[in-house]
Amino acid sequence: MPNQPDLSQPIAIGLEATSAETPATTGRLLPQMLNRHGLICGATGTGKTVTLRYLVEQLSARGVATLVTDLKGDLSGLGAAGGGNDKVRTRLPQFGLDDKYFRGFPLILWGKGGLPMRTTPTELGPELIGRMLQLNDNQLGLMQLLFRIADQQGLLLLDWKDLLALIDYADQNRKALLTEFGTISSASLGAIKRKYLALESQGADALFGEPALDLNDLTGSNSIHLLDASDMQPAVYGILLLWLLAELYENLSEVGDRELRLVLFFDEAHLLFDDLPKNLCDEVEQIVKLIRSRGVGIFFITQNPLDIPEDILAQLGNRVQHALRAYTPSEQRAVRAAANSFRVNPEIDTAQVIGELGVGEALVSCLDENGVPQPVSRLLIHPPASRLTPLDDNERNALMKNDPLRNKYSQKLDRESAYEQLQQRRTQAETEPAQGKPRAAATKPSALEKSFDKMATSFGRQIGRELMRGIMGALTGRKR
Repeated sequence: MPNQPDLSQPIAIGLEATSAETPATTGRLLPQMLNRHGLICGATGTGKTVTLRYLVEQLSARGVATLVTDLKGDLSGLGAAGGGNDKVRTRLPQFGLDDKYFRGFPLILWGKGGLPMRTTPTELGPELIGRMLQLNDNQLGLMQLLFRIADQQGLLLLDWKDLLALIDYADQNRKALLTEFGTISSASLGAIKRKYLALESQGADALFGEPALDLNDLTGSNSIHLLDASDMQPAVYGILLLWLLAELYENLSEVGDRELRLVLFFDEAHLLFDDLPKNLCDEVEQIVKLIRSRGVGIFFITQNPLDIPEDILAQLGNRVQHALRAYTPSEQRAVRAAANSFRVNPEIDTAQVIGELGVGEALVSCLDENGVPQPVSRLLIHPPASRLTPLDDNERNALMKNDPLRNKYSQKLDRESAYEQLQQRRTQAETEPAQGKPRAAATKPSALEKSFDKMATSFGRQIGRELMRGIMGALTGRKR
């Protein structure tokens, strides 16, 4: 039984001071209010990553699991003790600290150079796969039809080659499928296949397969789960995060209003929302609103608060705003939006201060124990205890060797699924005429395929042949 997180101790984000020599009160973030979510904003080089690092460390120290996305590949130093940075060292006395403060934290590496974070095409669903492939409306409709054909044919979509085999199958059997599914455009199938293969050449095939991610492995400890997405295409990264949100909401049980078992830190959060259609954006808004009941908090990290849809931004109760520069009308609008998002402090001209903040300074407003935002304060952010530079190859290898999840995820499984089923079907169709038997109809599932169809709940929780998948099914409960 995992130890319960200690949410009793506030996180001291930084020191409030009128000058560097006169530190006054301490800014506080209440861990039990983190399922009300948060935002870390600021221009490049103003200290967002250091703030993220410090918050993650403090949650780990309190027994709370975190999942952190790393698009630059430079956060693995969380697993090693700090002390090699002069700027950090000179800040220690201001916080009453010495070199004994430095330490590393329990780290589990995912993505590039770590454990594969996989899902299946069935779990991701046609909507998110279509977004990942950047399909137009007609092509997206065809992708949805392909999934319907897979359901009707009892074809299990578990890895990358399964979906590719399904595209080829539909193209080769367009006439046989016409009566039940209507006209299928060979040109549109070809366009989908080309986009699919282009994404494969960029390494997206590693996203699909088994064993798929077990969400229980992300909770129940103080581990920092670091997803190195530095070689991940932006479209793939955004879709992966949307899928994670939907899966966590759907699969984690409800807990008390102030319990916390996982906090997500999504870097470059604008990639979740770029060109996201309204229907999906509405689904994300609902999941962000409701996922707190699962004990999950979300921190979005981005340069500009306007990167986040307004209805989602309104749900982010804990806010850390680093410096923004305002030279153009759009930049000035972003500064005003950031300033207006804080509860007024009569002693601070928020809009002016946002442009004056130095590196490592931020405007901070957190929720109190009643869920009410506190007046904004100007803080010098607490230095992190871990190392700012990434782990080297030897350190990463040693960490991976001792990873408690290595045996579970390192070896990819290749179960019999659509690719093998369709191969078997072709072989059967080729051999039966030679034995004097009538050739099987291209659309008729074999007995083996029917049995697999009955077992579909074991592979992606397929219930029936006509079901909603991915993020579009998370709120309706139809995925269950």
